[in-house]
Amino acid sequence: MSYHSWGEEMGSLFKVGFLGVAHFHADSYARALRKLPDTEIVGAFDDDTSLGKKFCEDFKTEYYRSASQLLDKELDAVIITSENFKHYECIIQALDKGLNILCEKPMTTNLRDAEDVVARVEKQKVVFQMCYVMRYHTVSSLVKELIDSGGVGKLISLVGTNKLNRSLPLLRRWFTDPRLSGGGAVMDHTVHLADLMRWYTGDEVDEVYTEIGKKVNNSLMVEDNFFTTIRFRGDVIGHIDGSWTYASGLYTWGDVRMEIVGTDGALFMDAFRQNVYYIGDRQPNDKLSWSYYGCDPDLAMITDFKKCVQENKQPRATVKDGYEGVRISLASYESSRRGAPVKP
Repeated sequence: MSYHSWGEEMGSLFKVGFLGVAHFHADSYARALRKLPDTEIVGAFDDDTSLGKKFCEDFKTEYYRSASQLLDKELDAVIITSENFKHYECIIQALDKGLNILCEKPMTTNLRDAEDVVARVEKQKVVFQMCYVMRYHTVSSLVKELIDSGGVGKLISLVGTNKLNRSLPLLRRWFTDPRLSGGGAVMDHTVHLADLMRWYTGDEVDEVYTEIGKKVNNSLMVEDNFFTTIRFRGDVIGHIDGSWTYASGLYTWGDVRMEIVGTDGALFMDAFRQNVYYIGDRQPNDKLSWSYYGCDPDLAMITDFKKCVQENKQPRATVKDGYEGVRISLASYESSRRGAPVKP
């Protein structure tokens, strides 16, 4: 089933397949899908047979030994959560079948492939949505509303962190393999803050300057810390720290924080401050732990993706937004190599 035929069969199952499940987010997206009515996870494919079978066992669906076997099934959409380097191939395979796509970030690992994806999606007119999940978080969405209502006046600067617990990238080997990941912390964690800043300003980035620091974990083949400054065409300045440098013993995976300064005020966002801290008095519960109870942006994003397919409308984070994420991330690497600001 394709995007173009859905309207003729409203009320039928919304059928989704997973192309690659190497990214941790595959599990959270699958959990979100299982909460939606009239929705079926048809199956999944991953090159890693044991990982793919474990995913399918956990979510009670079928494992396919090739992408083509899965794509030959009756599907409305695919979710791409493979290794970064494989995104482009998965996108092309899905587009060749006329399928709607929800794609994990980054969209691709080079600009040539990103440009090709934009052209193909625009020609084929399928729903292509990026997993820029922070556009769906209650807190960051409220910030957007406050900015758009003029609450802080004209924007001047945005300073944000999207840092990560340093142990997490080690849980999946491909994250630290530059051939499969396309890079380290810069490739992984530039995009969410860059996307929020683009969303908040309604503007595009004109100049990027990045400093990549000395590795905190010397055993890695990729960078684990950086700081990026971006200048928008309207002269708003943004600062991004997406380093993988929080201590391994941190009670949570990381953060999304931002300080937004305008001519008439300021906003201070801590997106994941919807939590409970707990300290038990008996081992192994004698350490500070974090239990999240706030909104579920993954569920909100998956729900909206389904609605976009059903109603033939553009998603909140489009293929163009995916392209801009790739453009900014790659400009960051180029800036670091040159030791100077670059125009992406």
